[in-house]
Amino acid sequence: MNKYKVLLFDLDGTLCDSDEMLIQSFFELYKKYRPVKIRTREELIYFSGPPIKKTLADEFPDYPFEEIYKAFQVVSRELYRPYVKAFDKEIETLKKLKEAGYLLGVVTNKGAPLTKYSLEVAHIDGLFDVVISADDVNAPKPSPAGINKALERLGIEDKGKVLYIGDNDIDYETAVNAGTDAMLVTWGPREIKRKGDAKYAVSSYDELGGLLL
Repeated sequence: MNKYKVLLFDLDGTLCDSDEMLIQSFFELYKKYRPVKIRTREELIYFSGPPIKKTLADEFPDYPFEEIYKAFQVVSRELYRPYVKAFDKEIETLKKLKEAGYLLGVVTNKGAPLTKYSLEVAHIDGLFDVVISADDVNAPKPSPAGINKALERLGIEDKGKVLYIGDNDIDYETAVNAGTDAMLVTWGPREIKRKGDAKYAVSSYDELGGLLL
């Protein structure tokens, strides 16, 4: 599968195991702002993927957005170190991909400060040639803006050489909208309706590396 030159990754659920951090963050917000209507863990896992600003606005419409957004940032940041980590065999696989000559990048709906912090906490900072956060584009995924910006910075024009790797339907739609191939990782707890439509689906970093190396 050496047809690809660029591998672009989603962040949460793909590069960072961050579900528990997100769940605990919302539990804390519900305690303070909405104690009579707390969502279940099964509902909260689907908050990973869509833009967090929209999710917060939808969940806490009775409060000023800036107050809720700031509260989320404060609460969640304290939970990164205990809960956010890389997946099994991920770091060694990423290093082998880089050694094999792939350009590696991140395209995420997360803001720049927490994207940087996520990569640091998971010990995968420094492995990527480009990192595109929600702050770098004017529209979140599934808009192709993030992928297009990443390729612009890398100087890549041939999208046939690009594979976008994510863990949910939004990531698949992002790849389609950008005109790149999609790989979906299936180790997360979320149902992926478009799994069968993606070019590839893998259940571990071992399998991902086996296909790409």
